[in-house]
Amino acid sequence: MKKILFLGILLIDLALATPPETKYFSNFEFVNYENIPKACETIMQLPTFDDGANCDNDFSIYYRSPLDSTVSFGFMFYENSIWINRNTQVCEGDAFGHVTVGQSGTLQFSEVFLAEFLRLQELGVVDMEKDSAEAFVLSVIDSLKVGNKGYCDDIDKAYGIYTMLPNYSCCSLVESPSVISNILKISRDIRAEKVSAGKFRLSGVPLGMEVSVFDLNGKLLLRKNFDGGFLEIPNVPAIARVHGNWLWMK
Repeated sequence: MKKILFLGILLIDLALATPPETKYFSNFEFVNYENIPKACETIMQLPTFDDGANCDNDFSIYYRSPLDSTVSFGFMFYENSIWINRNTQVCEGDAFGHVTVGQSGTLQFSEVFLAEFLRLQELGVVDMEKDSAEAFVLSVIDSLKVGNKGYCDDIDKAYGIYTMLPNYSCCSLVESPSVISNILKISRDIRAEKVSAGKFRLSGVPLGMEVSVFDLNGKLLLRKNFDGGFLEIPNVPAIARVHGNWLWMK
C-alpha cells in the first residue's frame, strides 16, 4: 500500500513538473487587436520565434525573448494572462519542495517583462503611450513582488498580484544579480517626500526639468516642468518619471 501511495505521489509530481514562471492576470483592455496581424509579421521574423511560439488575435502572442532566449514571454489571450517562464530550466523535487535545474539566464523576469511589453507597445499591440506603458509595467512588477512574498529575488513564483504559485514552482536561475539593467533603477539622488495627501516635495530635481506622473494603470495624471514648488496630484498611488528615473508616490 505504501509503495502504491509513493508511486502515486511520484507520478503527480512528474505531471506537475514546470519551469520557473510568473503570471499576471489581465483582461487585456490595453490591447489593440486590429494591429496584431501587422505586428505578427514583425514578431514572426524574430530569431527566437521558433517551435512553440505563436502569434494571433485569438490564442496568444508567445515567443522567446531576443534579449534573453532562456525566457519566454506571452500575452495568453485564451486564459487572460501574461505569462513569463524560463524555458531552459525546470523545477525538480518532491511534494515538500523544489530546486531549479538547467541553463541560467542573463536577465530577470521583470526586465524581460518591461522590454517585451514595450516592444508590443512600439508595434501598436499595446495601445498606450510609452511613458504610460512603462508606468503600468512597473506598477505590476511591484505588485507581483508583493505576490511572491519575497520568496524569490525578482517576480518569479508570483501568481497574480497577491498570490504565490504552489510548492511545485521555484525561482529561476540568473547568471549574476549584477546583470539587472538600469531600466528598473530608482535614482538615489532624486527623492519624493510626502507632505500631505496628494502633495509631495521633490528633491534633487533641477528647475525646469519635466516631471510626469501616472496612476498605477498608466494613466497620465500630470506633466509639468519642475518649478521648485510642491507636486500636487490626485490622492491615489502613483509613479513619477523624472529624467528617466521612476519614483513611487505613496
